[in-house]
Amino acid sequence: MQTPLFKIRASQCGKIMGGAFSKPTDKQIERLNELQARANGEGKPLTDNMKAELADLIAKRDNPPMLQAGAKTYLQQWMKEQLYNRRKEFSNQFTEKGLLCEDAAISFVSRLMGYGEIEKNTVFKENDYCTGTADLVLRDSVEDIKNSWDVFTFPLFATGLPESDYYYQLQVYMWLYGKERAAVNYCLIDAPEEIIDQVARSQSYKAGNSEVDMELYDEVRLKMCFPDIHPRLKLKRFEFTYNEIAIAGIQQQVKLCREYINREWPKLIELIK
Repeated sequence: MQTPLFKIRASQCGKIMGGAFSKPTDKQIERLNELQARANGEGKPLTDNMKAELADLIAKRDNPPMLQAGAKTYLQQWMKEQLYNRRKEFSNQFTEKGLLCEDAAISFVSRLMGYGEIEKNTVFKENDYCTGTADLVLRDSVEDIKNSWDVFTFPLFATGLPESDYYYQLQVYMWLYGKERAAVNYCLIDAPEEIIDQVARSQSYKAGNSEVDMELYDEVRLKMCFPDIHPRLKLKRFEFTYNEIAIAGIQQQVKLCREYINREWPKLIELIK
């Protein structure tokens, strides 16, 4: 059984990126050289803080990028999928709402951003390292849609991406689709009736009631539907540009993932020889 070729899905890219940028920057190298010169007697002696800074920079210089424990856990799951020909599916009420509201969210974003008539992208892309299907592919950009569960999972400000993994997801999309710009759109869309019904029944069951009264339905609907909120308050956009350094880091980490799989896969196959 041949070792399968690993490519990272855009949506999972963040799982392998820990430790990707452990190498020092040019400015850090310059600072390291300056501190080393002082440590060797050139200029004033180093303070204790400077000695600690020098030690950190040397460690950063000498330690190559590596796969962290989280990346290895993800790769072990990936190998299980390949070995047993089963795909791990993940679904809960949050992802269910996201899927059910996806078309409504796309229409909402299109209307507010003035995109005109657009549809969800279905064109799958891959290259030597990555795979993915962006939600929206526009003339100059790719965009992703995130449906928040309620106002308390919806970002208040568009100043810091709530999930850092989405940054790498969008970098991969830009790479795959040949775009220079990308955006993540967080949307606050009314929950469909089936979600409201599920939540109301769950809350009623937890309270020890077999039936759901209309008052509880109304309470849940008030929490999960937002007709009273201005449309501009129901969209938060996080925009990015293509980053060649991030792409180089992704390539580097995929290569490390392949090295790990190439070491570990034969141990699994040995069991069935």
